Amino acid sequence: MGGLARRVSYIKAFKHRSNLEVPTLFVDAGNLFTDERFTGAQLPSEVMTKNKWVVKSYGDFRHDAANLSYTDLPYLAELLKKDGFDQRAEEYPFIKRLVSANIQPAADSHLAPVPYVIREINLKRSKPGSKLKVGIVGFTDAKPIGPNQKEQAVAGFVIGDPFEAAKRVLPELKQKVDYIVALAYMPLDMAQRLASENAEIDTIIGARQQNSQDPAHHFNRATITYAYNQTKYLGELRVYLNGDGAVENQITRFIGLDSLIPDDPAAVDAVSSAHNEFTTEQNKKALDTSASLQPTSMLSTANSPFIGGETCASCHEEAFKIWEQSGHAHAMATLENKKQQFDTECVGCHVVGFQKGGFQSLVTTPQFANVQCESCHGPGRQHAENPAKGYGFIETPVGCTTCHTVPNSPDFDFETYWPKIKH
Repeated sequence: MGGLARRVSYIKAFKHRSNLEVPTLFVDAGNLFTDERFTGAQLPSEVMTKNKWVVKSYGDFRHDAANLSYTDLPYLAELLKKDGFDQRAEEYPFIKRLVSANIQPAADSHLAPVPYVIREINLKRSKPGSKLKVGIVGFTDAKPIGPNQKEQAVAGFVIGDPFEAAKRVLPELKQKVDYIVALAYMPLDMAQRLASENAEIDTIIGARQQNSQDPAHHFNRATITYAYNQTKYLGELRVYLNGDGAVENQITRFIGLDSLIPDDPAAVDAVSSAHNEFTTEQNKKALDTSASLQPTSMLSTANSPFIGGETCASCHEEAFKIWEQSGHAHAMATLENKKQQFDTECVGCHVVGFQKGGFQSLVTTPQFANVQCESCHGPGRQHAENPAKGYGFIETPVGCTTCHTVPNSPDFDFETYWPKIKH
């Protein structure tokens, strides 16, 4: 859901600027659902809620297709159950636009995703009445589980060889369309092989949890470009055709979804509703967890390499006062205001020692919420026990930009902000 309101706004503005003469297709190359904490063939209820809103919003805001990656399979197992499928598809029609040519169910209880979808677009700047049929097909690599090892079966689905699937599906698709877009969740070398072995492909849009903004390059006859991992950027691939409808050029760029792009009101409402439901589910789970915990189950500061800012204040009183007046002291409130306090992709930069023996949750470790002394200076227990030993040097601005990256803090300027926290 991140970036949805600005993505929708930008696409609407693009269509308006072109007087609706430039056709657009809105696609996702894979990893649209989260498989966070998938254990025992189940996803947590709050993760199910998040994924439900993703598939709903993709349909409501007219995405044309999304590729399925191995990370998407735990939730796909819920969507493609034969039992109740027609009802789910009526409620969430985008289910029928989730594509994969090399994913198949392991049992008869589930349906297979469609290998491709076809979109017909009008070429208003070409000859009157000209149309182009575009086939959008999906492929995924298997799930890595170790050096040179891959897991071929996930959540009741089998991930077949993408190259064998391409040889089987693409000739059939080429008979139906004028142009083929392959969505590929795989590393670049595999995408290049996909292009070299299949002359039917015109464009490969890849994804593989990477944050590069490299220009598109041409391999065999296909153009290959990769999507930015986070939704802070929208990848835009422009395809230029000549008068005969043949491809002349393909150019890619990345649009920063910053505050210069206004939020689409309808998408804002959808995101707000999703956050409200997700947070309600998280709060319910947190309360249930809290009620079931014994006092000894709570992680005490004594059991952690971190000691918390209050302990630091006993010796570093002036530094602590400066911190109290800074935004760092209210970092968790920033997430809470956005209903992102349970989003593990965000929490790490707003707390002390996340996943390193410090912050676990607001229920079990509230003492480690917010960006405290040890968020920058490191675990302080040894220093507290032996203050004479040197400790805590942090190189600036390098230490700051670990969290204050351009995507996360586009307005961050070290010279402006450092005086507010310097001590």
